[in-house]
Amino acid sequence: MGIQVIVFDFDGTLIDSNQLKYDAYFKLFPDDDRHAPIIRVVLSEIFEQSRYVILKEILLRLGYRRDALLREKVKELAGFYNAIVVAGAKTCPEKAGAEEALRKFSPAYGLYVSSTTPDANLKEIIRFRKWDGYFRAMFGWPNEKHETLRRIIALEGLKNAQVLVVGDGESDRESAMKSGCPFLFVNEQFRFEDLGNAMDGLCISNWTKG
Repeated sequence: MGIQVIVFDFDGTLIDSNQLKYDAYFKLFPDDDRHAPIIRVVLSEIFEQSRYVILKEILLRLGYRRDALLREKVKELAGFYNAIVVAGAKTCPEKAGAEEALRKFSPAYGLYVSSTTPDANLKEIIRFRKWDGYFRAMFGWPNEKHETLRRIIALEGLKNAQVLVVGDGESDRESAMKSGCPFLFVNEQFRFEDLGNAMDGLCISNWTKG
């Protein structure tokens, strides 16, 4: 059988929020020659990681010690970061054609979201946008993407090749590879009509990209 389930990344795949998330880190620290270069380097290395991992790494490179103070500071900054990003993600533009694709495919395919956005925040954003009805389930941090894929495969009782992963990040590609699932790469040239063409019967080997 062909594809039965589609697992979407969220930020940068369904909504145009990657720049919003990137810029938010700089709003948490002084705008000076000490903080900005460290933030840029950390984001260049681990931007796809959870905000908690990123903030911890920034603070460590700023000289914080691995102690209770570090944990409290990460928690504090994550709260500010979440407020900025959740507010922005609720109203930022969708990726062109995203909701139309969800509306089109949700009756015929099992749709899921797998994201590094914290689980509660992810669900809050999706419900605000009134997209929750399109998905069978939504999985955010601390769920690991490859573990989420395996969970979905088991829940649906499907073969790996019947679950398509759609995303813009290396973490999406890696989760698909680890689970043996086909992967559709969302880059600057991607249009959701590409997904439509794939679902209309193109061979997986012809539309798995990246």
